[in-house]
Amino acid sequence: MRKLLPRSTPEAEGVSSAALLAFFRAIEELDSVHSFMVMRHGRVIAEGWKKPYAPELPHMLFSLSKSFTSCAVGFACAEGKLSLDARLVDLFRDELPDRYDEKFERLRIRHLLSMTSGHDHCAMDDMEFRPNWARAFFETALAYEPGTRFCYNSGASYMLAASVVRATGKGLREYLRPRLFDPLGIAPRCWELSPQGIEAGGWGFNLITEEIASFAQCLLEGGRRDGKQIIPADYFRQATSVQADNSMNDQPDWKTGYGFQFWRCRHNAFRGDGAFGQYAIAMPDQEMALAVTSGLRNMQSILDRVWEILLPAAEEKPAAPAPADAAALAEAVTHWEMPVLGSAGRILPFRRYALSENALQFETIEFASFDDHIELTLDGETMKAGFGRRIANTLSWREPVPRRMEASARWNSERELELLVSCCETPFQWSFLLTVEDSGVGLVRKSNLLFRTGEWPPLAGHPLD
Repeated sequence: MRKLLPRSTPEAEGVSSAALLAFFRAIEELDSVHSFMVMRHGRVIAEGWKKPYAPELPHMLFSLSKSFTSCAVGFACAEGKLSLDARLVDLFRDELPDRYDEKFERLRIRHLLSMTSGHDHCAMDDMEFRPNWARAFFETALAYEPGTRFCYNSGASYMLAASVVRATGKGLREYLRPRLFDPLGIAPRCWELSPQGIEAGGWGFNLITEEIASFAQCLLEGGRRDGKQIIPADYFRQATSVQADNSMNDQPDWKTGYGFQFWRCRHNAFRGDGAFGQYAIAMPDQEMALAVTSGLRNMQSILDRVWEILLPAAEEKPAAPAPADAAALAEAVTHWEMPVLGSAGRILPFRRYALSENALQFETIEFASFDDHIELTLDGETMKAGFGRRIANTLSWREPVPRRMEASARWNSERELELLVSCCETPFQWSFLLTVEDSGVGLVRKSNLLFRTGEWPPLAGHPLD
């Protein structure tokens, strides 16, 4: 796989391998970081992927997508196609309902960027299941005067994406490709779309970890790459400076100021981030950048470890080589792995069941157990899970798009089978319990995290054969 960033040793860049090992051990304890890349002086000094997560697999970014949308706005403004002071009602006259909150007349692009649209909740809650998201946005109520109060709002980020499309005639990926993606080596990967075919803006983008790292390094360099200004300098300065007061938040790195779809952090750092711990972090004082993908419930936990362990480790001068420490770090990262279930169990012949009516609209389940793996099929999509090993699958099972999933299995008893599934392009880990009786079958799924959709209802079926 092509490398986007040069590599170096930690000691050559003034960071000890021992400190990086301490950082790795600290994040290894969290449930669960999936990958990380640490950059110093523009060079990668530590990196790792928790198997089955891998360097070549993209990962859902969630709200880290917002920072890329912000860059698109910056380019459009620099090219004279959009203005920070453009009124949203002027851009979307054809989407305005007959009656709308008069405060929308004073809502500008800069207010969307700084999360000061005037809403008192995320407008996406009112937009997501509507056929036209832009029109639905204008049908929401504004509790405050635009520009006066911070409220995190993915609906505002969608309207930024829609504004770029209006102003440029191009979708975000097409527009960003020559301006940002190509210079940074980023592939224009999958981005979730609205019913109108517009990138969601506030979420839905997918990148591999090194692409996140390349973006983080560009942020650290003030929007530059190889000495060339990539992100317009004036816009970048504004985007990564405090534009809104978010001191009402609880967590320490969520109350230090908000820019234009970027968060300010303690220690003069700033970041883009997404749900469950997707990070592109720039630390200018240490000349250090960090990319992380995760499935964390507590996003503050990894930032605390960055400040406590990584920041103090950055020295001004190179350190003496430490081959033993470097070898210990490499060894630890090599064995970083998700749990794998069980060993061989019962062998059962192929069985097919009709499922009772369920909200997921699955109709049939098919199942067989062999000496080294099981096969579980829902409506024609088969997942294979190994005993004592993972097996790679690509399927959707009611997810929006097919994704890579790796699964292992074990028999807990004569009648109960457990599957552990890593959804390798997402933060999600699924645990399935399959109960096999002579009279029928039951299937229960539990997810480590939930986002926008609920847990599966239990499935039950009776034999067809």
